[in-house]
Amino acid sequence: MLIRGLEVTSFRCYEKGLWHFGERGALLVGPNGAGKTTILEALSKIALLRGFGSDAEMIYWGKSGYRLRGLLAEGVVEIRYEKGQGTEVFFQGEVVRPLRLWVGRLPLITFRPGDTEWIEGPAAMRRRWADRLLAQLFPDYLEALLTYERALAQRNALLATEPPPTLEALQLWERPLLEAGLLIQEKRLWLVQTLKPLLQATHTIENLPVEIDLRYKASTATPSREAWETKWHQLRKEELRRRRTLIGPHTEDFQVLFAGRPARGYTSEGQKKWLLIALRWAEVRLFNQLLHRKPLLLLDDLGEKLDSLHLAALGRLSTEAAQVFVTDVEERRGKDLFPALEVIRISA
Repeated sequence: MLIRGLEVTSFRCYEKGLWHFGERGALLVGPNGAGKTTILEALSKIALLRGFGSDAEMIYWGKSGYRLRGLLAEGVVEIRYEKGQGTEVFFQGEVVRPLRLWVGRLPLITFRPGDTEWIEGPAAMRRRWADRLLAQLFPDYLEALLTYERALAQRNALLATEPPPTLEALQLWERPLLEAGLLIQEKRLWLVQTLKPLLQATHTIENLPVEIDLRYKASTATPSREAWETKWHQLRKEELRRRRTLIGPHTEDFQVLFAGRPARGYTSEGQKKWLLIALRWAEVRLFNQLLHRKPLLLLDDLGEKLDSLHLAALGRLSTEAAQVFVTDVEERRGKDLFPALEVIRISA
């Protein structure tokens, strides 16, 4: 599915905006602060129903909501957001409900140089990465994630009550938590096992004979009912003391190893950027292999501390995507790397 055009209303710095895109995508060129990244964020919101910040941050100053319209090869999609009402999706004029039915219709992957924080930052960042990727691949994953979050909130609220809840009361929320949590764990383990060989294959970007490993650090010995119940038996008193659920997908993490050592704390900034490019490349190939569909690829801020080797790798990566949308402050650099892309100049 390709995107031919984009119209925004009351979105970020744009009160109104309209752009048309070529078959291969677009190179968005302009000074910093002109609104190039905002266009990428609008594409992300259309595809994933998530931008790069909160919905409140995406509203144009003085407005109560925003609208995005994407002209796709198969029709027109419209995203509406209003404060206090949330997000609505319309495709060809028909409302899409539930919203999870839209996610995955327009596969999308984003590369931003600042995403190296994925390696050094908190576990929540890596969990969000996995959740957004898996939600595009498996419709039941997003449903399980929403179910899990609701059950987790209810169980945590119960743990915080005085006097402490009974075992029977806790178990009322443990069943939906366990069932949804098992599916999340199983899909995350599948993701690691499937991405691992794809990630390792991309080491040729820099011709480095290093081993890259991706691991999932689960909170239970195995993704099984017995393992959950055993862990709950061990931690129930501690959960009551700390008043929160201590096992499950919301506590888990992913780890990348570079040449046998954790990438976190043991890699240079250049190596982190390379690992991030390798990861995005593996994600593109995952979509191609599993769904037989090429995703859209968003490449933000090419000039942000990327050397010639990184840039050349991104150029090769882009050939495996359905469309590529690139932002840069220098037109010549962008055209050298992506000669097939039409240039759209964005003024401050």
